[in-house]
Amino acid sequence: MSLEDWLNKRWYPATEGGDDNGTQLPLLAPLELAFRHGSRWRKQRNKPAPLPVPVIVVGNITVGGAGKTPLVAELGRWLKERGRKPGIISRGYGGRAKHYPYDVTAQSHPLESGDEPLMLHLMTGLPVMVSPKRVEAAEALVEQHGCDVILSDDGLQHYGLWRSMEICVVDGHRGLGNGHLLPRGPLRESIERLSSVDMVVVNGTAGTLAESQCGDKVDFTMHLEPARWHQFNLDQTSTLKLESGPEVGPCHGVAAIGNPQRFFNALRAIGFTVMEMPFPDHHQFCQQELQLDGVTPVIMTMKDAVKCRDFWQTHWWALEARAQLPDLFYQRIHQHLESFDAP
Repeated sequence: MSLEDWLNKRWYPATEGGDDNGTQLPLLAPLELAFRHGSRWRKQRNKPAPLPVPVIVVGNITVGGAGKTPLVAELGRWLKERGRKPGIISRGYGGRAKHYPYDVTAQSHPLESGDEPLMLHLMTGLPVMVSPKRVEAAEALVEQHGCDVILSDDGLQHYGLWRSMEICVVDGHRGLGNGHLLPRGPLRESIERLSSVDMVVVNGTAGTLAESQCGDKVDFTMHLEPARWHQFNLDQTSTLKLESGPEVGPCHGVAAIGNPQRFFNALRAIGFTVMEMPFPDHHQFCQQELQLDGVTPVIMTMKDAVKCRDFWQTHWWALEARAQLPDLFYQRIHQHLESFDAP
């Protein structure tokens, strides 16, 4: 058993088949206390100056995937359709650019940009800027691209970045785990942090573990639905957006995301028999890892596909998932932007 699996069973005992007696990890209590104090100190010491445009941070308070990146993509599309000029900023986890801020293009390599920023740019066509100092990325989007709204993919705990609105996404299936802070549990901040954000969005169906843990703090429920099939073109910098994908049947499911099981379950829901191939989040693939039988379709997330485009094969497919949110969610966004723009 890997360290990640061992921790997940203790951090998420209700969903990962863990033992309740092992969830408390009492020996880690002093480290949890130190993490709590460090988190408070970082928040108190940062007093960032406001930016000239609204900054909407989409993040979470747990480690691992919760669905924030699909929400950022959908929000970016919605803003663009209404005449705004949104731009996306990201830390660019896993990437090492030669300089920052780094302007992501279709020719960018994920080892420079990070996998999620490149995926966001290819999926939305929006400008994406990467920097460990997110405020520098935001300023670059305003200056170089004329963006009038900044969307931060992650960064709820990055208090060096001023924000006009905060949206916290919670994984509906896993919820908030055992309720403890790192490293004793999966929380980056205490559950009380949910009371200070502008919106809490649960990624999953109604009646999930997350809703029972978050109580009346939940504002909206979001669903991720399979939307479109992609394959990379020969130029390896663009994708063919296809109306239909591989024939339903056996497939190799590849996922290097925070919660791979969510992707495998989505494939099964549309009829595939999935041979699961989970990898650690942000895993950098090599061609040998995916040399399988050469015939059975290999289906992966868009986030993983951008890391495999240099050795893409014709029987490989990427499935794009899009966030579905209620109209009232977008009304809240519209009201926020109107209040920001008002003289």
